[in-house]
Amino acid sequence: MVAAQADDLLSSEENVALREQAQAWIKCSADQWLPVFEALNDEQLLSLAGFYIKAEMSLAGFESGADNPAIAVFRYLKDQGRLPGKDVIRALKAQTSNRYIPYGKVML
Repeated sequence: MVAAQADDLLSSEENVALREQAQAWIKCSADQWLPVFEALNDEQLLSLAGFYIKAEMSLAGFESGADNPAIAVFRYLKDQGRLPGKDVIRALKAQTSNRYIPYGKVML
């Protein structure tokens, strides 16, 4: 799973198939992600969000803007009342130039 191998996927040339699958998942809607989110704990969710934030900045083909899966993670955590502290969100936001991180477009 991407959440468990996030750092390895960013730095390693191995796991190309998993990285390609993670790239394809960018096209999934928040509703499609929901069963995945429900199966993960908060640490895994933040790892998943961190992967997509970092991947967008460092891997070709992961440019996703307002469709970055990290946004769906943060919205899910917010809806569950489980948002991480502001310091965690600021640290993740500092790693990207994507203006939509962490919550996406203002109006949906």
